[in-house]
Amino acid sequence: MDKLVGKISFFQVCMIFMLMNGLMSHVIINPMLLDAAGRDAWISVLLAGLLYLPWCALLVLFMKRSGQQKLQPWLAGKTNLVVSWMIVIPICLQLYLIGLLTILHTSIWTNVNYLPGTPKFALVIVLSLACFFYAASGIRTIAISSGILLPVVVALGFFVSFSNTPQKDFTLLKPIMEHGWQPVLHGMLYAGGGFVELLMIMAVQHRLKPGVQVWKIAIFAVLMVYIAVGPVIGAVTEFGPIEAAKQSESPYEQWRLVKLGSDIEHVDFLSVFQWESGAIIRGAFAQFLLGELLPFANARQRFRFNLFVTISYIAISMLPFEKYTLYLWVYRFYLPISFAAALSVSIVCLSISLFSKKFKEEAA
Repeated sequence: MDKLVGKISFFQVCMIFMLMNGLMSHVIINPMLLDAAGRDAWISVLLAGLLYLPWCALLVLFMKRSGQQKLQPWLAGKTNLVVSWMIVIPICLQLYLIGLLTILHTSIWTNVNYLPGTPKFALVIVLSLACFFYAASGIRTIAISSGILLPVVVALGFFVSFSNTPQKDFTLLKPIMEHGWQPVLHGMLYAGGGFVELLMIMAVQHRLKPGVQVWKIAIFAVLMVYIAVGPVIGAVTEFGPIEAAKQSESPYEQWRLVKLGSDIEHVDFLSVFQWESGAIIRGAFAQFLLGELLPFANARQRFRFNLFVTISYIAISMLPFEKYTLYLWVYRFYLPISFAAALSVSIVCLSISLFSKKFKEEAA
C-alpha cells in the first residue's frame, strides 16, 4: 500500500499546524510585532485574533461547499484549468518559501547562538534531510511525530512562562495605545501574516476525515492567538518595550532568564528542542503539501520532486545571507505580500464555492 494514502483527523492536523504555524506566530513574527507596534504589540495580536475567528469559520464553510475534494481538480471543475492554476500557484510559491525560510532562519539561529564553530553546511544538510524524510514518509508520519513532539513543546512553553513570573512587570504594558491606532494597525498586519498560514488546510482538506466543524476550528484559532500573544506579553513585561524590540528572538532571550533556585540556570538549551521540533514539522509539512498540490503521475515522481526541493533549499541556504538582511526581507516584503496573497486566495476560493456552477464530473 502506498504510504502516502490515508486520512488523518482534524485533531491531528491541528497538532501539525500548532507546531508548523507556532514557530511563525510564537517566534519569527515576535520581533516584527514589537518593531511595528512596540508596547501595544499584544493589542495587535488580540485584534487580529478577533478577525481570525470569522475567517477560520469561512474556511470551514469552504471545506463543506467543496466536499473536501482535492483543491486544484475541484477548482478546475468549477472554473477552468487556467484559473485553477492561477489560484494554486501562489499557494505553491508560499509553501516553497515557508520551507526555505524555515531552513534559512533555523540554520542561522543555531549557528549564531549554539554552534558557531560548526560549518553552516552541516546544519543546513541535517535539517533539510530531516524535512525531506518526513515529507517523503507521508502525512501519517508527520501527524504521529507531531503528536509526540507537541506535548513536550507545550510543557516547555509553560515551564519558561511560569519560571519567569518573578521577572515580569505588567505595568510595562501601559500606557495603552500611547501613540494612537497606527502602530496597533501596523502590528495587526504581522500578526495576521502568521495566522493566515492556516489557509494551507485547503491544500490538505482531501486528507482529512469528514466532520470538520466551526466550533473545533474556533478552539484551534483561540489557541493560536494565545500562542502568539504569550511571548509578546512576556517580552514587554520582562525586558520592557524598547529592549524587547531590539532582540531578534525574544522568546529565546526569555529562556536565558530562567533560574531554578540559586543553583540551576542556563537551561536555554531546552529552547533548541522547541525550535527544532517546530522547524522540522514546518519544513516537512510545507514540502509535503507542495507535493499534494502538484499533479504527479506516481510516487516516484513525487519522491524526485521532494529531493529536488531539498537540494534547492540546501543550495540557496549556502548563499551568504546576513541575519539582518533576511529579517528586513521578511519584514518588508514576505509577510505583507503573503498576508495579502493568502487573504485574496481565500476570498476567491470561497466566492467560487458559493457562486460558481456545480462541479462538473469528468467524462468517463
